[in-house]
Amino acid sequence: MKIKILAFYLPQYHSIPENDMWWGKGFTEWTNVKKAKPLFKWQYQPEEPLNGYYDLSNTNVLEQQAKMAKKYGIYGFCYYHYWFNGKLLLQKPLENMLNNNAVQIPFCLCWANETWSRRWDGRDNQILIKQNYEDDIEGWKAHFNYLLNYFKDNRYIKVDNKPMIIIYKPYLFKNINIMINYWEKLAKENGFSGLYIGYQHHTCFENTDLLTDFNFGIEFEPFFTVN
Repeated sequence: MKIKILAFYLPQYHSIPENDMWWGKGFTEWTNVKKAKPLFKWQYQPEEPLNGYYDLSNTNVLEQQAKMAKKYGIYGFCYYHYWFNGKLLLQKPLENMLNNNAVQIPFCLCWANETWSRRWDGRDNQILIKQNYEDDIEGWKAHFNYLLNYFKDNRYIKVDNKPMIIIYKPYLFKNINIMINYWEKLAKENGFSGLYIGYQHHTCFENTDLLTDFNFGIEFEPFFTVN
């Protein structure tokens, strides 16, 4: 079987009003990249990106990235997706990609489902936007219906007619398997054979026994370690 390589895709490289408010006007991930300083005499920092400090709200950039990825053997992208009980963040590159068939590369989504805090500043207890993990059938349905726009795209990665989706930290949910079963039901009602669902391992000590309805797991580097 030929292995297909997927690259995780962080959509932080464009400004949004929420990041302007939390971190300062015009903040993107480039803000932190540009602050990098050499730790050793021979180290060159800050490194500059090959195509310059691009803006992911520009669809031309998305097209160029897809072409470059395929040129160097990347099969597809796994876009990080941010949904907070109906509130979307950093969705513009994904939605631009969905509406632009010139971005010709297979893709899937990874729901980055954790609460945002000021962790970068060492202030974990200061919440920026909270993720609610309570049972909410209507909320689950609304989320699935949003994802369905992507699942139906012919570029979306499917395994045996099952759209592939990854959940970043499923163990944060009290009833994750109930939600997964509900999503499976909705997927079948919409013409799919179900969902092909993965999760990310963050340490070797996570209790994955509860994740009975998942199809696969992914080691999340660099934090995943086995003693």
